Amino acid sequence: MNRTALLASLVIVAIGVVLLVMYERRYEEQTAGGTDVPVLMAVQDIPLGTVVTERMLGVRNVREAYVESRHVRADDVSRVVGVRLSMEVKAGESLLWSDLAIQVGERRDLSALVKSGMRAITIQTDDTSTFGGLLRPGDHIDVFMTAARGTGRETRATVPLLQNALVLAVGRDTGEPQDGPQGRPGADSQVTLGVTLSQAQELTLAEDRGRLTLALRSPDDTTVLAEHATTTVASVLEPERAP
Repeated sequence: MNRTALLASLVIVAIGVVLLVMYERRYEEQTAGGTDVPVLMAVQDIPLGTVVTERMLGVRNVREAYVESRHVRADDVSRVVGVRLSMEVKAGESLLWSDLAIQVGERRDLSALVKSGMRAITIQTDDTSTFGGLLRPGDHIDVFMTAARGTGRETRATVPLLQNALVLAVGRDTGEPQDGPQGRPGADSQVTLGVTLSQAQELTLAEDRGRLTLALRSPDDTTVLAEHATTTVASVLEPERAP
C-alpha cells in the first residue's frame, strides 16, 4: 500500500513538473511576443515600380504578437513574385501587402512618394511623350528640351536636360490601382517627376522657353552619360558640319 501511494505521489509530482515547465515556456513565449512567424523582407533596395523577383526577397522571423495583416508571410512568396511595387522598399524592411500594386482603396499621397531632399515637379507634355497613355508611375525617363537659339526654325536645337528621372505620377495616377478609369480627360499630358532642386529650376526654365520631350528607359538601365552632344538642324541635315 505504501509503495502504491509512493508511486502515485511520484507520478503526481512528475505531472506537476511537466505542467510547470509547459507553463513557463508558454509564459516566456507570450512575454516575448509569441512564436516566430516567417515573413518576407527585402534583401536590397527595391525602387518604386520595380517588378518583384525572388532574388530580391529573404525571410525573417517576427514574433507573432508583432505580425500585422499587412505583412507578407513566407508561404505567400509565389503571390508577390512578378508583382510591381507601388511603394519603395528599403533593404532590411519587411515586405507589406500595401507595398504591392494589388491593393484597391489604399490612399497614396503624392508627398509620400517624394524622397527626402528631392522635389516633385509637374511638366506639361503631349500624348506622344506619354506614349499614348502607357507611361506609368515608377518608370524612368530622359527629358529633352527643344528650343530656338536665335530667330527662325533653322536655329532650333535639342539638348538632353535630365537623365534617368523617376516618374512619380501621370496625371492623377500615382500607381495606386483603382476601380474604373483614372484621372480626368487630358490629365495624362501632365507628368510629375522626382528631381533635385536645381533640376526643378532647369525644368521650369526649359518648359517656359521650349518644348519638352520624354524618352522611356528600360527598368534595368540606370546609365547616366557625363558627356552628350546638342542636336541641331545642321547636324541632322548636314552631318559633316556636326562637331
